[in-house]
Amino acid sequence: MWMSISKRCRIAASTLNLASLGLLAYVLVSGLRTTILKGLQLYGAHHPINAENPISFCNVFLISQLMVGLALVLSHGRQTLDDLPRLDRRGRWLIASDAFLGCFLAPMSFFLALDKLSVINQTLLFSLTLPCTAAVACCWLKERLPDRFWWSLVLVVSGVLIGKLLGPMVMASGPMPDQSQGVLWASVSILATALRSSLRRILAVYPIGRGLSAGIPNLAGALVFALIALRQYGPQHFFYLSLWWVLGVIVLYGLSACLGTELLRQFSQRHFTVTQVGLASSATLVVTVLSAAFVLGETIRPATLISMVLILAGVTLPLLVPSRREEGAAP
Repeated sequence: MWMSISKRCRIAASTLNLASLGLLAYVLVSGLRTTILKGLQLYGAHHPINAENPISFCNVFLISQLMVGLALVLSHGRQTLDDLPRLDRRGRWLIASDAFLGCFLAPMSFFLALDKLSVINQTLLFSLTLPCTAAVACCWLKERLPDRFWWSLVLVVSGVLIGKLLGPMVMASGPMPDQSQGVLWASVSILATALRSSLRRILAVYPIGRGLSAGIPNLAGALVFALIALRQYGPQHFFYLSLWWVLGVIVLYGLSACLGTELLRQFSQRHFTVTQVGLASSATLVVTVLSAAFVLGETIRPATLISMVLILAGVTLPLLVPSRREEGAAP
């Protein structure tokens, strides 16, 4: 009996170690996505093809969303087709809206914002996504704001303002690049992501799998990006690509960063609670900032460190501090 218990303990410990490694890999891969994309943008700008930057939001998201969409649809097999009759007219509109917001408008705006901003500035700015999502859910779905939401909002906004306002003040003298377009596109992406989150909560009442709820929107987004690329650039946008593009976009960004993040996120959610995955996800901010500094040579200033601490405190506050309802229910 003791041998059986010991064997079970070893199996459990081995499973836990594997799950922990998977969660750590999810944080690292997810945190590297923005740095990889910015690196591709910069490299493409210095290695144009036919006087055009071969790294456009069209072909990048065509490849990445095609990979994710096919992986989700194929992994669910016939379930995706069987789920179609379970959608009424409202459900079909929800799927179409999800595809537009989450698989077209949000990623396109994210790409255009990143083209105008540094990785660090964009990462700090996109920390507003969580409070914006909660506010949209409150206004649209009439959901109750999370406990300590206002404390969290103050911390996150303070961190963003310190990073955006005090950071440039300590930079070397010289003209500051205009970042207004980047901030505008970032705002569009944040709002689109927040709206999509509320929309997906409405869609959650339908008994459908991820092949239909996530795979089909990704494939629809990939199709739209392909049409835009052909319309704006023509077929030569794909015909004269170099080996670095194939390895960078398909292998590094598409397979490793995008599809890898999706698979590792699903793996982590099977072994950890939502709160645990949420806490781990907050560490992607640190991974992104540090990778931007070491890989792209972006400068981490004292204001950036203060900003990171405030944002991390604001993001983790609702998860770490027990809610009033939990305190009231405690014996």
